[in-house]
Amino acid sequence: MSPVPILHHYDFSPFSEKIRLAFGFKGLDWHAVEAPSVMPKPDLVALTGGYRHIPVMQIGADVFCDTRTIARALDRLWPARPLVRPATRGLATALEAWAERDLFWPIARYVTGVNADTIDPQLHVDRAALRGKPAPSPERLRAVARRSLAQVRAELPVVDRLLAHGGAWLLPDGPGQADFAVYHGLWFLGAFTVDCSDVLAPHPAVRSWMARVAAIGHGRRMPMPAAEALAAAARGAPAPLPPAFDDDSLPPVGSHVSVRPDDYTTEAVTGRLAQVDHDDVRVLRDDAVLGAVMMHFPRIGYTIRAL
Repeated sequence: MSPVPILHHYDFSPFSEKIRLAFGFKGLDWHAVEAPSVMPKPDLVALTGGYRHIPVMQIGADVFCDTRTIARALDRLWPARPLVRPATRGLATALEAWAERDLFWPIARYVTGVNADTIDPQLHVDRAALRGKPAPSPERLRAVARRSLAQVRAELPVVDRLLAHGGAWLLPDGPGQADFAVYHGLWFLGAFTVDCSDVLAPHPAVRSWMARVAAIGHGRRMPMPAAEALAAAARGAPAPLPPAFDDDSLPPVGSHVSVRPDDYTTEAVTGRLAQVDHDDVRVLRDDAVLGAVMMHFPRIGYTIRAL
């Protein structure tokens, strides 16, 4: 029997939307654990050993952090409808990197600034703390929004040009991770009380493509309490791993390490480095309550240090 993934997410999380669409593309049933959007997140960090970012996918005692690692795990476990195909993997990776840096962050700053007075103020405080910065004033958020709108308007024609070939999807071999990576930032334009998606009005081809992506849906979502997800981790055992890849740029497999996302002031996850490949690292945590928990992280965007 195939496992049923558990997604720790919240509804307005754009990176969670990327994975919800991946579930829909693969036709999966999945359990939804609603995590807080701001700290404290006691159930999530109990599962992860300190990692606080959303989304997190869990399958028993295996915990997958970051959407790139989650997507690779989905393709390994449910290969019938791959999110990334070999012939276009390089293009998909490049588009994903552009979309989640150059496109997404100006949109995020624009949307949250326009909604400075409608969003829970604690969200602004929390996101500033993630970057090691003081809480911004509403005036500061609105000023950043005005500057970011200029960047958004400069980036949107790039999406138009990506669709200029006249096909239904960004890449010629059908929908997949590139579409979801570009889409979720644009989806965020309409995530809050003040809808910012009118910026898409000059781009009808983009809006039509977004409607096709949205029609993929999210699969079948089944709510799950956080306590039940923790119990599933305690009952389970990490899945067997393939042989470790030898890379002398990283600490030796078996050593005690810390893993932390780059550019954030968040707590590191510590444990034993269990496996390395070209894309991901696996760190085994021996948790006093949950037992053995295998943490899966991408290599890109994360710092792995020996302790």
